[in-house]
Amino acid sequence: MTTNAVPIADTSVRVGTRTGSAGRIVAVDALRGAALVLMALTHAAFFIGVGMQAESYGGQPVFLQSGAYVVSGLLTTLASPIFFCLAGVSLALYEAGKRRKQATEWEITRFIVIRALIVIVLDLTLCNWFWLGKTPYVHVLTTMGLAMIVLAGLRHLPTRLIGIVAVALLLAYQGVLHLLAPQLLAGEQQSLLQALFLTYSYDTRPAIGFPLFGWAPVVLLGFVLGRAMERPALRAPRTWLAIGGGLLVLWLGLRLIGSYGDLGRFDAAQGWMHFFVMSKAPPSLSYLAFKLGIAALLIALLYAQSHWVSEGPLRMLATIGQTSLFFYVAHILVYNLLAQIMFMISLPQLPGIIYGYAIWLAGMLLLVPLAYGYRTLRRRNPQSLLRYL
Repeated sequence: MTTNAVPIADTSVRVGTRTGSAGRIVAVDALRGAALVLMALTHAAFFIGVGMQAESYGGQPVFLQSGAYVVSGLLTTLASPIFFCLAGVSLALYEAGKRRKQATEWEITRFIVIRALIVIVLDLTLCNWFWLGKTPYVHVLTTMGLAMIVLAGLRHLPTRLIGIVAVALLLAYQGVLHLLAPQLLAGEQQSLLQALFLTYSYDTRPAIGFPLFGWAPVVLLGFVLGRAMERPALRAPRTWLAIGGGLLVLWLGLRLIGSYGDLGRFDAAQGWMHFFVMSKAPPSLSYLAFKLGIAALLIALLYAQSHWVSEGPLRMLATIGQTSLFFYVAHILVYNLLAQIMFMISLPQLPGIIYGYAIWLAGMLLLVPLAYGYRTLRRRNPQSLLRYL
């Protein structure tokens, strides 16, 4: 099963305009929007029983379908690392904007904590109730909300120290996974606490697919990145090309070594496509490096072609990215409804991937206008409860 997380802060465009860097911030929103669209694809297909798996769980063997399914899966699994990273970026931008408005540190912390609690409640209610599929919902937003609460406290530390904590936690976590690998590969049952903090489990209640210690460092690194977004170097496409290239080199090294940071060694006997299949739950360092490396290349493209976002065909992605939490919750409800309708219709026998893309496109025709309408409503009511959403 593939389930992706969502970034929470929706205030980045306003902050970007204030700092004179709206094009850069809108490009970030467009990247988030692209990840949301890809996430909608994998969930729409999953709701009608069409799998696009191109990642492993617990390092277990993966059966890959034809190329169209695998390529689709490799694209949709970009979503989770982007979401968690940009959640940290957005919170840093929110913090900077509130400080410019002379808000107190307590007001900023209170806002982040309230938002995190609302996110968790939405996850445990609407998202859980309307989830479809053979496996349970894995409570993406709960992990995101917990990471936000952690960040609400750690943000008071110097930025460099937050970065050190994030890197240390990330590396230590990969070391722990190396020790837990035999247990995971054997398919042993996980306790709720172990699943929540370290591994994953579909057997616990609630089911856990995004362990806190695996994903919180990604949020923290995004927060550090967000605090540095004022630097001219981070507005240059070549910087992001270098970052993306470096991450992909790291990924390649980890895959070739096949031990630390790479849960599940590549076996050439499985076929060359398995070289790109890595553990998402729990997240291996190779998985994060590969997906975030591609994300960095995408943001470089968005910087280089900023007119695509501000005036061109990618404006829709920026709007989706600016309404990320609303879009996330709405897409589960919309695709639940569309899947139920499809189940009642007698359809001709066609490859499942065709129906997966068909239901995805039908849902997008509903979700895009809803995102535009929600953004307008929120802007008209800036002090309402909507500001937390």
